[in-house]
Amino acid sequence: MKNYLNISHILICLALQGVGYALTKDPFIGAIAGIFFFAGREISQAEYKNIEASESKLRKDMSVFGGFNPKYWTLKAMLADLTIPSLIVITIAIILQIL
Repeated sequence: MKNYLNISHILICLALQGVGYALTKDPFIGAIAGIFFFAGREISQAEYKNIEASESKLRKDMSVFGGFNPKYWTLKAMLADLTIPSLIVITIAIILQIL
C-alpha cells in the first residue's frame, strides 16, 4: 500500500501560509500561495508525462491543456501532493479567520 500522506508538502504549505499570515495578517493569502505552488508543480509534472508519452517527445506537440489530462495524474499526485495539503491549510485559514 502506498503512502498517501506527503509530510513535506504539508510543511511547505504551512510555511507559506505562515509567511503570508505574518506579512498580511490574512491566513488565506499564504494558503492560496501554497496551494497554487503545488498545483503548478503537479500540472507541470503531468505535462512532462504527457510529452514523454507522445510520439515526437516534443512540447510543441502537446495540447494546450496537456497538464490537465487525468490520464497523466496519479492518485498520489492528486491526494498526497495537492488535495490533503490544500485541505489542511484551508482548514487552518478558516479557523484563524474565525478566531
